[in-house]
Amino acid sequence: MVQVYHGFSQRTKGLSILCGIFAVLQLVEASFVNYQLNGNPVTYDAYNKQCGLQLKCFDDKSCPSLQELGSLEKEALEKAIHELLNNEAASNDPRFLIDESEFDAGFHQTKPIHPNEQLGVTRTLTTQKVLEALAKRYSCCQLKNLLDGKCYSNVTLPCCKGSETLHCDPAYPYRSYDGSCNNLRHPTWGKRGNALKHPIAPCFSDYVSQPARSKSGASLPQNRNLISGLADALRKREIKITSSLNMFTVFFSEFINSDMIGRANKRTKRATNGFRGCLADGSDRSPFITPLSNPLLVQSDDSYNGKLGVRCLNLSPQEKANDQCELKHVAERNLETPFLDLSSLLGDTANYDVFGRLILELCGATNPIVNSEPISVHFIAIAGLFGQLHNYCVDRASTCLQSPGPVQERCRAFTIAVYQKIVTEQLLPVLFGDEFYSQCDLNCEYNPHDETVVSMAYRNGLGRFQHIWIPESILYSPQGQTQSLPFHTFFHDHEQFDCSGVLDGVLESPIHIGNLSRANVDKFYTVDGTRGTCLPCIDLSRNRDSGMCPLVTYKHYLDQLVGDETKCYNTFEDLSDMFREDVIEYFSKRYEHPSDIDLLFGMLDRRILPGGFLPKIVAQATCLEFKRLKCTDRFFYTWNPYLGEGARHLIKVFDFTSLLALFTQMSFVPLNPFFVGGPRVASSDVQSYLKTLDYLFCHL
Repeated sequence: MVQVYHGFSQRTKGLSILCGIFAVLQLVEASFVNYQLNGNPVTYDAYNKQCGLQLKCFDDKSCPSLQELGSLEKEALEKAIHELLNNEAASNDPRFLIDESEFDAGFHQTKPIHPNEQLGVTRTLTTQKVLEALAKRYSCCQLKNLLDGKCYSNVTLPCCKGSETLHCDPAYPYRSYDGSCNNLRHPTWGKRGNALKHPIAPCFSDYVSQPARSKSGASLPQNRNLISGLADALRKREIKITSSLNMFTVFFSEFINSDMIGRANKRTKRATNGFRGCLADGSDRSPFITPLSNPLLVQSDDSYNGKLGVRCLNLSPQEKANDQCELKHVAERNLETPFLDLSSLLGDTANYDVFGRLILELCGATNPIVNSEPISVHFIAIAGLFGQLHNYCVDRASTCLQSPGPVQERCRAFTIAVYQKIVTEQLLPVLFGDEFYSQCDLNCEYNPHDETVVSMAYRNGLGRFQHIWIPESILYSPQGQTQSLPFHTFFHDHEQFDCSGVLDGVLESPIHIGNLSRANVDKFYTVDGTRGTCLPCIDLSRNRDSGMCPLVTYKHYLDQLVGDETKCYNTFEDLSDMFREDVIEYFSKRYEHPSDIDLLFGMLDRRILPGGFLPKIVAQATCLEFKRLKCTDRFFYTWNPYLGEGARHLIKVFDFTSLLALFTQMSFVPLNPFFVGGPRVASSDVQSYLKTLDYLFCHL
């Protein structure tokens, strides 16, 4: 369907509902006011108390002695330096590295440890070894009390006291590239390289690093076996639902995640394509394994990999961040700024030419995007829309007679503002639905008292929701000639694709509903369409490695936080409020008790929000994350005092419809890019209208 373009009077679904939403915001009692993450979370016992379960450390107030902390630290430092030196040697030894000829070369790539990061990495590893030594010497209850902060206050290893000092100019009108100085009271908050945070203390079996175990103390179901069997069970469904949501939404969601969260695999000074965990043919573990790899085992009766002889999948563990050597619950490092600020597109320091234009590569994306892995060409093309928008702004703003401030910074601020608007005012209303979007209530003011940070529960659990939407194939429409290609095709040889055809095709590719596709579970990132890796297996492994508490525990925490009714799960039948019968039946055969089920499987919550597309528990977690990121961002566009009137008018106008019209070869572009088969408008009409607004770039 083609519609005539009338100065953006035809808006996306997200914008069309905004007036009504904001009109009733004052009438809705906010349930998501508390989005703060504490610096040191404590063990969450509310679920066990409500359900009459025995508390492991009830009334145990004992604490470990710290008299020997100095000697423990000295020994740990020696071990840490030795390990780092060995890791460095391995990074220069091909036997320890995934060869470039292997299908998953680059999938587990590691970024380098820069010289200014070396001290922090060494301190973190030293502290972790101290904590592991304490876990061997003292009881779990003593460790819990120590890490929960019930024994001593602010315990820091003797050699590691002090904190980084940053000096900020409060009058400087532009955000930094590394996230520092966004909060003037706490200049390091939101900085690239900081730790993620746990909303509740992690549920390691030893409170330090050992994976959680089942209610009885036995190991949880084996990772790949659990995922593979679940996928087989779900494929037996006869659910035939054609979703109106498209894969453009999925890739844009992934782009947002990459902007909020930078993968920090354990690193060395040298960047690599990934450290080996398995033999090249996947038949067994490699004899050349370092702490930089943690392979997943595959059983011989695996329904897919069994016949291929694959018994091992490469995996890289995540790097922790405890650079101040504090004896507390530890989380993983985030290699991006958590702000919605296009940090993954711009990199540590954006690469501009002499005119202030970004130096763009494939599809208009920048070097940090093009060279990141694993990456689909769709991801590159969506990132490229914002890179090209920046340069579009520079070309127009540079023609003005009076140009206050550097043009690249004014255009960066404008481009980030457009991106923030699309995320918070267009995408989230679609994913949440009208009712929940109102309840979430993103209509806040800047709050300098809470930290801008992403939670571990979102990073390694419920934030993986878009992975269940991956289909077997995606449409590709170069020059209007539509064809369907296997999903994995788009992860390799990116240069062979027409960028406009990639976007045009993905706009009309519906998401996958009802089960876990083979493209996701068995063939992810494959080159030949046969042997691939397992994306949800990696998600589940990182969920467990980071100490995520069980699903029902986290659900109870969320329910109490937002004021919902809480309940206990004593039998698998009790799970009927969250899961369909086939999922419950499968879990009952693999887990010993409902309270053992991993947080990741909240993605299968059957409670879909009215008018939205997210399971309820996923939506609640997502609301808290994005509300925190918006409300704690000093430069968020709705209250950024340095944006001029021209910028504010342009921000109201620019959206994906305009970006697709300006920066692709598509003749007709969708008015709502998140849905399949919606109305389209002629690109030429959009371009003509936008040209009439060029003068506003002189008033950014």
